[in-house]
Amino acid sequence: MADSLHMADIARRAWCTPDERHEFRERLDDCGFVVLDPGDTDDLVLDDIMRGLGEPVAYNFGTKLTLMPDEGSENVQFTTRGMPLHADATFNAGPPVKYIGMHCVTAPEVGGETLVASSDAFFEHAPAELLETMSGIVVEYRNRISGYYKDRPEGDHPRLAPIQVDPETGGKRLVIGFSDADDPTRTHDSVVVGYGEEESAELLREISAVLHRPSVLYAHAWRPGQVMILDNRRLVHGRAAFPGQPRKIVRLSVS
Repeated sequence: MADSLHMADIARRAWCTPDERHEFRERLDDCGFVVLDPGDTDDLVLDDIMRGLGEPVAYNFGTKLTLMPDEGSENVQFTTRGMPLHADATFNAGPPVKYIGMHCVTAPEVGGETLVASSDAFFEHAPAELLETMSGIVVEYRNRISGYYKDRPEGDHPRLAPIQVDPETGGKRLVIGFSDADDPTRTHDSVVVGYGEEESAELLREISAVLHRPSVLYAHAWRPGQVMILDNRRLVHGRAAFPGQPRKIVRLSVS
């Protein structure tokens, strides 16, 4: 765990120059994510970097996903809209994801940042009353895109406690996925079980607000050639909007 649980300090420790690249595993363990800068004469190869971290996760599109804007898409992943914070493959239709690798091919001039919120920082900075409330709730995820979430027969949607203990790391982790109710391309709806519609929305807004505090959230502005690796067990992530601009990120997850 990083020495400081303020995200500004975590992000500084997570950044690796080409000369520091040999330290990336140590920094990944320490901070929950790393940013690798390419050198002047070499290119970072995502497959090579991720090979030492686990087995590639295969989805129906294969193991690598290219994220580029397609404004005709009904899935927010392939638009220029912002994507709310979420954890991967906890309630997705796929095996558990340990690490997410992303390689930037094309970066927008403005916007399109990858948003990273640390579970450790969240637990450190969230109000005690909010954490107590969260310890007694369950969130239900209702699929809006076929095959994307682990929907069960007869509408039995996935239900997960937002605060869990990771069985491998033994650490407390935040497991949650937010949704923009006004976005017709959203992948899912999130609701707190047993709460009314407004009460559920207000609690989720309160959790999201803490996650977006500067002490908890880092917004990474991409440069072409960079690689970012996220520990999916210790972070939630999302994306800022980048209207009218190109952006190409290649993603590879491992279990």
